[in-house]
Amino acid sequence: MAQTRPNTADLDARVPALEAQAQRYQAAFDAISEGVAFFDADHRLILGNRRYAEIYRLALDQLPPGTTLRQMVELRAAAGTCPMAVDDYVALMLSVDATREDRDWSVTLSDDRVIRVCYRPMADGGWMSTHEDVTDGRGRRLLIEERVSLQSLIDIVPDNLWVKDAESRFVIANRATAFRMGHATPRELIGKSDRELCPQETAQKYLADERDIIETGRPMIDSEEYILDADGEKLWIATTKVPFRNDRGEVAGIIGVSRDITRRRRADALREGQSGILDLIAGGASAQGVLEELVHLVESQSNGSVALVMLLSDDAGQPRTEATIRREILGRRAELFEGPLRQVICDGGLVVVSDIGADQSWLDHWAFFSAHGLRACWATPISSRSGRPLGALAIFSHSAREPNEVELKLMHVGGQLAALAIEHESGQAAA
Repeated sequence: MAQTRPNTADLDARVPALEAQAQRYQAAFDAISEGVAFFDADHRLILGNRRYAEIYRLALDQLPPGTTLRQMVELRAAAGTCPMAVDDYVALMLSVDATREDRDWSVTLSDDRVIRVCYRPMADGGWMSTHEDVTDGRGRRLLIEERVSLQSLIDIVPDNLWVKDAESRFVIANRATAFRMGHATPRELIGKSDRELCPQETAQKYLADERDIIETGRPMIDSEEYILDADGEKLWIATTKVPFRNDRGEVAGIIGVSRDITRRRRADALREGQSGILDLIAGGASAQGVLEELVHLVESQSNGSVALVMLLSDDAGQPRTEATIRREILGRRAELFEGPLRQVICDGGLVVVSDIGADQSWLDHWAFFSAHGLRACWATPISSRSGRPLGALAIFSHSAREPNEVELKLMHVGGQLAALAIEHESGQAAA
């Protein structure tokens, strides 16, 4: 059957429609956000879009179909957008094309822009390449790298260090700050304010201080404050907060640093307490009054502790323990301590029971101690200057643990002060 060929009128009618369709395709092609170029198997340009021309500082009419790869590279070299010499870049593209495998790489142009190039081979022997300006992405990456470097640096600092914006939200924080607030990493603080991270009363104080700094521009220098850390432990910290300003001179946020001064404050308080107790003794206060003050001092220095003093007295020639100073809870059951603390008094050495529930000598009374949240006991003997046993000073902890350095010192100092008070009263009575 003979083929019917379209007549001239039909062709004339279809050409405008085809041209319109081609224009639509070209418009869509030019609207692609990445630069795109198609090359045939002879390394001649089939089609390049507007974004490709823009990336390489070319005019769209410089990309006519049929332009060879070398001509294209020469145009880019003339525009200052070829990352290397013409021959070298042509050789690079030909070697990539020879592999006929997907390839991605980045090049830096002379104007410091970074272009990501993706090569994709086509079945007809040609290839398609996409070109994306990722300079901003590199900037973000560099910024992230700088922040990572900064984070590593400030995490070395043992003090709490942070930066907040004008709304008191954390922008930067080091690891010490995160740990103090009960978080594993500084990242958990970023974007949050103390209102979301601290007890309400504490948060309100911090926010009020920072609002004053932001509104007045006046720094807060070495303000000492008492806080509870994430474990409920009492801490003293000294905090400095200073405003930082933007290019317009406006306060844009706060830089803060705080350091733990608990050790110093406790040492100061212990010295003051010792001095007060010595004044009581010198002033003729009763041993009862002195020992009560001593128990208050010990409890104030040891977090969440309960303290008592057990004294020896002679009843028909038989020594026994008598709880003369104790908290209300313990005072109701003085007999509970006679057995365990007799060892301390008689042996004359420090006794540490890190877990009352696991110690045989305390098992008969474990229910009582457990009900009152007492998990550990540390006791030291009270002895006269001649070595005669006078009693024992005990500290009960609400957590199963051994005493820390501060608590060991407390027991040592407390035992000495108790002995001094008892002997002083005995001397006065004898006189």
